[in-house]
Amino acid sequence: MQNKLLYSILLTVVTVSTQLETSLYAQVHNKGRYSIDLSTTPLSSVNIGPLKSLIGSQGNISKNYISGLVRGTYKHTERWSFSVGLGYSSQKVTTTFPVIYPDIEQKQYFTDLHIWEVPLEARLRFLKYFYASAGPMIHFQQQSNSYVDKQNGLGINIGVGTRIPLSQTIAVSLAPHYKLYSLIPFHSGKYYDRIQTVGVEIGVSFSLPIH
Repeated sequence: MQNKLLYSILLTVVTVSTQLETSLYAQVHNKGRYSIDLSTTPLSSVNIGPLKSLIGSQGNISKNYISGLVRGTYKHTERWSFSVGLGYSSQKVTTTFPVIYPDIEQKQYFTDLHIWEVPLEARLRFLKYFYASAGPMIHFQQQSNSYVDKQNGLGINIGVGTRIPLSQTIAVSLAPHYKLYSLIPFHSGKYYDRIQTVGVEIGVSFSLPIH
């Protein structure tokens, strides 16, 4: 009888210890695995037009480009992480038509472009604080535009960056990147207008505790 009681107590202690060890390992292993990233692109250069240069075609100049992005990131390993986001950008576009006759005034039109995008991204960490990133993005133009082809399609985003932790839960990042919109446009055309952006993204990341 005593042996059975001792065996039951020992079995209970071993079971509880195993469960506690598994729970503690999961907490340590998953800590900081998920994060929310907020970023903006204050510095950028934007080009709008066909990928092939056309003589005598209209010219588009972008000004006042501003963008913001929120990402949800999953750290798969110490080197690899994956994210999905929702971004928005706004810019003012000046469209200038070529002069056909010298006595006719050159025409200009001013429009706004508002684009929503859903980027998917993979990151590879190297050295200690640096990473390379790449991935596709689906994007939609909020309204029609008579002078720039509507930017609905599939694009790409490529970049490198640095991510520096300030604490166990907060980190800041700085990332130069290149974006090409409408790599595969939903509306086809021989000389389809595509937006190309070279910019520097700054952001802050908040780790989410997982237990």
